[in-house]
Formats: sequence, structure tokens, C-alpha cells
Amino acid sequence: MLKFYRNAVIGSVGLIVASIFVCYIGFAKSQLTASLFPARDAGFFWKSAIEPVEPKGRTQLLLKNETGNVEYDFFLDPDRLFPYVHYSIYFADAIQSTRQVDLTDYSAVSFKIICDPKNVLQFVLFSFDDKVTDLDNLVTRRVSSVAFSCHQDWNKVTIALDDLDTPQWWLSKYGFEYSERGYRLDKTMGFAWVNSLQSPVNISSNVKITDVKLHGSEPRYIYIASALCSCAWVAFLVWQFRRYLRLLTIELKARVKQDQPLIAYKKLSIGPQKDKEKDALLRYMATQYTDPDLSLESAMAALGINRNKINDILKEELGLTFVAYLNKLRLTEAARLLADDSEINVSEIAYSVGYNNVPYFNKLFKQEYGCTPKTFKTLCHAEHSA
Repeated sequence: MLKFYRNAVIGSVGLIVASIFVCYIGFAKSQLTASLFPARDAGFFWKSAIEPVEPKGRTQLLLKNETGNVEYDFFLDPDRLFPYVHYSIYFADAIQSTRQVDLTDYSAVSFKIICDPKNVLQFVLFSFDDKVTDLDNLVTRRVSSVAFSCHQDWNKVTIALDDLDTPQWWLSKYGFEYSERGYRLDKTMGFAWVNSLQSPVNISSNVKITDVKLHGSEPRYIYIASALCSCAWVAFLVWQFRRYLRLLTIELKARVKQDQPLIAYKKLSIGPQKDKEKDALLRYMATQYTDPDLSLESAMAALGINRNKINDILKEELGLTFVAYLNKLRLTEAARLLADDSEINVSEIAYSVGYNNVPYFNKLFKQEYGCTPKTFKTLCHAEHSA
């Protein structure tokens, strides 16, 4: 059994390593990342736009660069009410000048940004609204936004795509209730970086943006990896359990076979005439052990041998005390009967080998063989039926 336990530990460690590897692969495969800028994922072709295209009063946006970094300067006219500028990207392809993209597999967008001076900008998601959006008039796109701070050092901003909010001015403009702030990620039309009411006015501001990415997950790969690991562990445990039962059965039968000579008195290592007391004691116990009333006192009375002599003989011959040897004889015979007869019940066997107390018999049997009599019988006869 020691070899079994060693191999089981080695197999478990190997399976743990394999499970970790499979789960890592599943997790890695489940993580979706799409780059929009400066690298461009093939599934997300887009074009850029600025607002205003021409200055409105002194409010203007000047696009300076779109290679490596998107860089633009803007100026907000303090004399205009709610001056507005933005840099936007909108999805398109070779056929459609505007396209709706399904982003339901993505949960967040991230980008690196720097602002000089410090600024508070808004990230805006444009989506198609079934009630009001006209593809020939992009002003009717639903606007959903969230504000973020922008500093004079590069910092990464991550925005959850389900954490945006449709502003009240848009809802009011198109006759929606203020509670109707939801938007459709499956019909996303583009993104924009927009000034806010806290953006500095009457001063030139510079913005640089890079490393724009979408992030999401595809949980089916995690489910597949989990299922594979679970199946592998179930199969491994079933296999190990069956091996354990098979080896345990072999070991128990070997124990029974090894102990059988104790029942056959003539196989004990004594000469018939060499020691009459030893011969008489061993013969007596080998023939009388099934008597439930057999005890050290009854043996002393029947053989005329004192207590110390009986224990000395058994210690010298078998290394056991009287009670230990008596239990050994009874349990060995019980194991033989359990292995030979699949119909006999445990109580019958307990009584037949000299035990009137069945729970006590079960306890001694488990101490001797490492399992209950019922389990022992099941193991022995399961192997025969297999």
C-alpha cells in the first residue's frame, strides 16, 4: 500500500499542475482585448472627427497629430454659453460611412492620457437609439458619458462601459423621461473625448491620448477549462479509489492467508512430545476458541497450568498474551468465513467464533484489519463478482 500512496501523491501533484495550467489557459483565452489606437484591431475600423470643424467664436480645436499619440489643442470661448469641443472616433467600413458595433462582450475601455493644464474631461459613448437616431444626421446619436480627471503626467484611465449615463439635456431634447438613461452596447457607433463644464476657459489646452483598448471576457473558456479539470479529477479519484479497493482486498486476503496457520494447531512450531504443557495449551486454544466462555481462568482450570506459565508459553511461542492470541484466533477464523461465504451475516459469524457482543466484535475486527466486517465481506466478494 505504501507504493500506492506514493503513486497517488505523485499523480495528485501532477494533476494539480495540469489543472493549474488548463485553468490558466482557459482564463487567458477568456480575456478579450482589442486595440483601437495606435494599433488597430481588424474588427474595429474607425475614422476620426473633431468638433467644431470650424471655430465658433473663439472656441476651436486644432488636431496636431494622429501617429503614435492623438494630440490636439483646444480653446474655449468664455463669452459663449456651454462652449463645446471634442475629438471622436466613429466606426465605419469600406461600404458604410457609419457602422454599429456590438460591444456586449467588452466590459471596459482604457486609454493613456495627458492634459496641460490639468483638466476634467468627459468620455462619451455614441450609440444608436431606435427611436431617434438618424444615420444621415449623426447629431441624433444617443450620448452617454462619464467624467474623469486628466493631469500633466501620463496616467491610465479605465472606464466601465456599463457605468456611463445619458445626460438630462439629451433626454429632454428628444422627449425621453429622465429615468430612461440606458443605452445599447450592441449598437455602439463610436467614442469621444469631450470638454466638461470644469474645463479651463480662455486658455489654450493640450491633450494627448494613446493606447486605447477595449477589455472584456468570454466566460465559456473558463467554463470549458473548469469542466475539463472537474472531469479529470473525477476520473482520477474514481481510478484511485478502485485501485485502492483492489489493493486493499489483496492485502486483506494475504493477511487472512498468513494468519491461517494459527487455526491449524499442527502447523505451530512445536514438537508433539517436546513440551507437554505448551502442546496442551496450544491444542486446547486451537480447538476451544469458539467457546464464548473461554477465558484465562477456564484454561487454567482445564489444563492445570498457572497464569504466569500460560502467558510465558504464549509470549515465547507467538509474542502474544492469552487474550490477544484468543482474539487473533477468533478474528482470523471470522475473516476466513467472511471471505468464503457471501450469504452469512456478520452477527452469525461473530457468534460462531465466540463473540456474544457484535459491536465489540466489529470494533476488534476493524482494529485488526482496518475495515469493518461488512466492508471486508463486500471487498472480498466484489472482487469475485468482477
